[in-house]
Amino acid sequence: MSPGPRDLADFARVLCQQRNCSLIRELGAGAHKRAYLIEKDGAQFALKIAPITASLKPRFEREAAALTGCAHPAVAQLHEAYAVTSGNEEFWVSIEEYLPGGTLAERFAVGRVGHSLIRSIGLSLADALDHLRDRNLVHRDIKPANILFRTSDAVVLTDFGIVRMLDAPSLTQDFLPQGPGTPLYASAEQLLNEKELIDWRTDQFCLATVLAQGILGWHPFAPENDPMLAIARVAKRQPLPAKSRNGLIESEFSALVKALASWPAQRHRFPKDFKAALSGK
Repeated sequence: MSPGPRDLADFARVLCQQRNCSLIRELGAGAHKRAYLIEKDGAQFALKIAPITASLKPRFEREAAALTGCAHPAVAQLHEAYAVTSGNEEFWVSIEEYLPGGTLAERFAVGRVGHSLIRSIGLSLADALDHLRDRNLVHRDIKPANILFRTSDAVVLTDFGIVRMLDAPSLTQDFLPQGPGTPLYASAEQLLNEKELIDWRTDQFCLATVLAQGILGWHPFAPENDPMLAIARVAKRQPLPAKSRNGLIESEFSALVKALASWPAQRHRFPKDFKAALSGK
């Protein structure tokens, strides 16, 4: 049986005592990890803890390796990551920068985000994708909940839990009908587990989906606000609905129309092209 929230909170307190830190409060939980706000020497950090399983450990190790190799203002900063044993269980522990500005998902929940901020977010994260591309990394899970703010407008990409290293063996089995990712924001090549098509343009599609949602107020592939319909249209490589296409063009975000193309080869070829198109240059 996996440890419950109380068990992990108790473990977090023990870790903090060992490291002379203060446990402030729980920040939230993801699919595998629970996060806590901690403080040491007047500075605040995010402590994340997850039980280790045989299938998850390679993912945790790969995430740490990817983040350690990055140095970009729009990519979350990892300070430490390691495995630790407590009793009969093994846990993955990571200490990351604390991002107090909340998530883009939270901002979407209270209304549309201004077009100028959406463009700023797009340019910052497109530059981050350029940084990842140089390192043969594909995030594969860009979504509003994984886009956080360091300040009111300084955006940061987080949660590299399913990062793909293009110069390392894939951790995804070939026979799986669907690859890793959040289906509502995934590209067709992810939904269909077409691993040979995965590259930075996969992240381009995911980011464009998020940005288009912010501009339009709905998922670009489902003006009807039907999530399952959006996923099905993307998986079937259907064209962008006319209402979304026209809305993006009228809002002067036609760069996203190309970024939302069904096939990677139809999208912006390089990050510099995507950035230039987003900026209107």
